[in-house]
Amino acid sequence: MQAEQPFKVAILLFDEVQIIDFAAPYEVFGQAKFEVFTVSADGKAVTTVMGLSVNPTYSFANMPDADAILVPGGNTGTVMQDKQVLSWLNAQQKKAGHILSVCTGAHILAESGLLNGKAATTFHRAIDGFANAYPAISVQRQQRFVDNGQIITSAGLSSGIDASLHLVSKVLGEDKARTVALHLEYDWDPNGGFVRANMADRMLPHNDYNWPDGIVFNRISAFGDEQHWQVSYQAKTSASAQQLMDVYNAAMAKHADWQVKTTGSALRQEWRGAADNQGWFTTAAISADAAADSYVITLQVYQEP
Repeated sequence: MQAEQPFKVAILLFDEVQIIDFAAPYEVFGQAKFEVFTVSADGKAVTTVMGLSVNPTYSFANMPDADAILVPGGNTGTVMQDKQVLSWLNAQQKKAGHILSVCTGAHILAESGLLNGKAATTFHRAIDGFANAYPAISVQRQQRFVDNGQIITSAGLSSGIDASLHLVSKVLGEDKARTVALHLEYDWDPNGGFVRANMADRMLPHNDYNWPDGIVFNRISAFGDEQHWQVSYQAKTSASAQQLMDVYNAAMAKHADWQVKTTGSALRQEWRGAADNQGWFTTAAISADAAADSYVITLQVYQEP
């Protein structure tokens, strides 16, 4: 009796690929006892977005057939315009039973045309641009991954773990996927889970600023949940705190959907949301930093209790 052939997954690699986008799914599939291999256009070493050198197992020319193709994200501006890669994806779509993208890997699939007429998601910071660039795709903002049947797209970074576990459940059953998740000490929720694009920073105003020449920003912190978000920056500049506040106020004045409120402080301002932003508030506050010629700019956005 012939032994059953293992389920094979080919992971696409390219220069400036994001490490977690391919390494985390590799771990999931490996723990599920799938046969996993990596492939690049020419089979030569690639350099990840953080400088790690990785040696693909195969090139497009000599890779074996695969049951599933994984397309990770990263800095995809070059690879998504690579006609050899796009042609390869279209050829694989005709042979592989499953294609899975992680993060901005969805943009590579979009350029190949494989997502036209389908629903998809991507990295939370790339969602608006993705929707504008690909009107033929139904962009989903509130899902950690989107399953179209053959093609699965997942949101950013660790979302690839969830999508990979979902593929394991499709191939081997949910019990096996849960077993893999527990072995990885991963709190997998097959019916939901954390969706980064739902966090309250989606409501932070998109401003155009006329900052003083030479100013340097360093993000200190960013955290929150679906109802509240706070982000702080250190600003190194020879300008005064009041000058910085004036720049922020001028940028906010361009928004018809944010109405200014009086706060009683020259270095703190609050705005109430109108129209689509109704029920939301946003604030900006500037304080002196311990370092010379530096300030802390703290922005908040929160939903009305």
